Amino acid sequence: MRIRLATMAVALLALSWPSPVQAESVADPPTGCGFHTLGTLPLRGATTAGTALDAAHPGGPRVYSVTSSASGPAVLGIRDAVDGSLLAERPLPLALGSWAVTVAPDHSVYVGSYNATPGAMGRLFRYSPADDKVTELGIPIPTETFVWTVAASPDGTAVYGGTSPGGKLFRYDTATGRIADLGSPVPGEQFVRDLAIDKNGTVYAGVGAQSMKVAVVAPDGTVENLINPPVEGSGYAYDLDVVGHHLLVRFGRTDGTNPMGVYDLERGRWTDVVEDVDSLTVGGGAHGHTAYLFQGEELAAYDLKSAELTKLGFSDYGGGAARTLGWVGHTLVGTGSTGRIWHYDRKTGRGRLLDSTLTGQPVSIRSMGTGPDGHVYAGGFFTGGLAAYDPATGRSRFWPNVGQSEGIVAHKGRLYLGVYPGARIYEFDGTAPRLLLSLTGQEQDRPFAMVSAGDWLAFGTVPKSGTVGGALGLLNSETGEKIVKRNLVPGQSIIGLTHRDGVLYGTTSAFGGIATPQGDAAHAFAYDLATHTLKWQTAPVPGDLALGSITFDDRGRLWGLTPDALFELDPATGRTLRTVKHQTYPWSAVTQVWLDTHIAFHNGYLWGKAQGKAYRIDPATMAFTLIARPISILLKGSDGHLYLSRNENFFTYRIC
Repeated sequence: MRIRLATMAVALLALSWPSPVQAESVADPPTGCGFHTLGTLPLRGATTAGTALDAAHPGGPRVYSVTSSASGPAVLGIRDAVDGSLLAERPLPLALGSWAVTVAPDHSVYVGSYNATPGAMGRLFRYSPADDKVTELGIPIPTETFVWTVAASPDGTAVYGGTSPGGKLFRYDTATGRIADLGSPVPGEQFVRDLAIDKNGTVYAGVGAQSMKVAVVAPDGTVENLINPPVEGSGYAYDLDVVGHHLLVRFGRTDGTNPMGVYDLERGRWTDVVEDVDSLTVGGGAHGHTAYLFQGEELAAYDLKSAELTKLGFSDYGGGAARTLGWVGHTLVGTGSTGRIWHYDRKTGRGRLLDSTLTGQPVSIRSMGTGPDGHVYAGGFFTGGLAAYDPATGRSRFWPNVGQSEGIVAHKGRLYLGVYPGARIYEFDGTAPRLLLSLTGQEQDRPFAMVSAGDWLAFGTVPKSGTVGGALGLLNSETGEKIVKRNLVPGQSIIGLTHRDGVLYGTTSAFGGIATPQGDAAHAFAYDLATHTLKWQTAPVPGDLALGSITFDDRGRLWGLTPDALFELDPATGRTLRTVKHQTYPWSAVTQVWLDTHIAFHNGYLWGKAQGKAYRIDPATMAFTLIARPISILLKGSDGHLYLSRNENFFTYRIC
């Protein structure tokens, strides 16, 4: 597919980003050889995916929000819902963050957390306002790393939760403290994404990332019915609420659209579909037969009787994704994912955004790249943000309100960011970034692989959850021309790219947005930029389901590093010249591996990261020498030294 950017549905967009915040020096530039700690980059934020309102709290209405933290612990913030003042913050041990917060009838607050670290897993917590105490209630299901949702029964006897990656449901008995594993309401689905409970205690569980079904579950865990979605495609039943005798379900589809279905529980059928509903909750703003929700980033009122939707003109909710929480008098209280509280007065028709009072937490470094100015740029996980580190001076800068960058690369004197979701490509000249294109329409999400390839900015992507088939993208930043080739390697994602003499060389992962690998091995390929055709394609390491990073050395030899193997390919034919296994990897047990390695060449050696360890590699003998652990990202800087990260921590390894 070849088109001009001028004809794209997504036009060039100049974002209004705040000026960079000049931070103090991370550290004086180190001297000498070897490993040095540089502290942390100024990537901080208050990301609050999980939030709930207790409008009837005896001491006045409260907003409870969990602020995520790079290496933990996440923090439960307690705020006054009226003026937004911070009343307290309490740590949640071994939790990195939460999407799941609910208030029980006795005003207890239940939180489900996430943490993929072995032994940490997804956990359940209870906060008691009476004694201002957080109690950890344990790991509900030992195999599950993420508790996506929690909901309390109307009588307060139980709290239900939904998880991933096993797509399970659990029940916590508030009297006995026992947790029951209720199994997978829709076997084969990886996520129980959200829960809603009606006045009779019936549980509605929305699943994904494929069928978008809603399971109707009795209080004892028996699945009584499965409700099929009223829309086609794949994705999630992402947000659920019961309002009167209606079940509201916002679907998150892999094509990037978010329709909301209205299901009549008395008649047992769907009665309406509302397009483009953006809010994270769809019933939190219910008032009588009206549901207040966001459409096109603007608050709207949806009449459940007439099925009419009225825009209300309020959009200043603090950025990120809006969440409607509930009513305090005639004021609707909500939050954005940046944690700020907003109010909308239904009598006056006016809204206001309150100042942020939550304490910002460290953000994990998600990606790193070298800019045209020689600085090291780093993107933040989940909260996003962009930081820059100057190796010459040791000083850093920070730009907030940037999405989660999966890839960062310099091309023709500019910096380019590959941002999740929607595989969005931004150009950044140091003052104002521009959105150049988005591959949401092609069901792409994560542009991990980015490389400057002559006139082309090249990037490779992983598709949206629930789909397979990544894409190779090419963008000419001067003419605006773009080329997108999906399924270049059928069913597989493109996770590594390098360029030499008019040819792109790439690597794939057999995993896309589902847990089932597409094929029994990942591939390497060569793509001719003159003819826009594949020169060759091969599977250099049989059984390896993700190949990882790829690079050339100073003699023109092509190298790739997988989680368990180093290989050398003939660039002309793709023939495997040499392979060595450097450690073992549980390929038969994994359900998702994308980009898990980094490799670069400098000063006669290959330098690589695999399975959390950084190595110096001798190209002649293919011998590995461990230089640092644990490490998440490895980057060769423009000064010839390595820059490494682990969670929010930033390091350098000086090559002498």
